[in-house]
Amino acid sequence: MHIQKIEQLTHEKWLNLYAATFEHHGHVGRWVYASRKPQPHAERTADAVIIVPILRPPSIPPELGGNDGGPRLVMVKEFRVPIGGYSFAFPAGLLNPGESIEEAARRELREETGLEIVAVRRVTQPLYSSTGLTDEAVAMIFVDACAVPQVRANPDASEDLEVVSLDFAGLCRLCDDRSARIEAKAWTILYLYQQLGRLP
Repeated sequence: MHIQKIEQLTHEKWLNLYAATFEHHGHVGRWVYASRKPQPHAERTADAVIIVPILRPPSIPPELGGNDGGPRLVMVKEFRVPIGGYSFAFPAGLLNPGESIEEAARRELREETGLEIVAVRRVTQPLYSSTGLTDEAVAMIFVDACAVPQVRANPDASEDLEVVSLDFAGLCRLCDDRSARIEAKAWTILYLYQQLGRLP
């Protein structure tokens, strides 16, 4: 497979369409895809971060279920324009220029949930979400988080979201709820915790 040229089709702020002309065994084709990068294929870096936060007692406030004594997984239920409705996902956001994955995770978690990161458990390499549609790469970061009394969520004006705190039984119910709209990466994490039999 050889990519002969890439043409930018749109000129939007956060995401653009590109058309790649490719050749494979004498066949020439055209592939249209979305990219957040100013120059697709130029570098293999994360465009965004997805945060998988766990709240642990005793730092769980009552409004997030702190009365039951166990750890809780934090998600957001957010209105997503492309699907015309709400979906369950983990807090996430784009990296600012020069920002590290951990810095972006701290900023986005605070903005979307009002929570602070207290320990980083694992940071993945850049992962691809849908390689037939986009070159977007995201890093996932697994963290312990806590509520800080003076910190409040401050989502962007374009964000319509609700913080959701799940104990183990709650995450199992959500994982098995066929009527719920759940982002693929989020469902995978729910399923893995369900199979593990507990929150870590």
